[in-house]
Amino acid sequence: PDHVVEKIVQGKVEKFYQDVCLLEQSYIRDPEKTVQDVLTEITAKLGENIQIKRFVRFHLGEDQQK
Repeated sequence: PDHVVEKIVQGKVEKFYQDVCLLEQSYIRDPEKTVQDVLTEITAKLGENIQIKRFVRFHLGEDQQK
């Protein structure tokens, strides 16, 4: 059925964005929230526009020295 295939594709696209897009990834201190959720909360609390200029990528279990 077409609607089943559509749901599968939608799920795979969402999973891809969660893995690749910084703002869609889980926030490390609260995995129930995304980085975008935390950014929105801080923006509302401070009343200022916040932009991410740079970030450091960590991977659980990954050695920092290469």
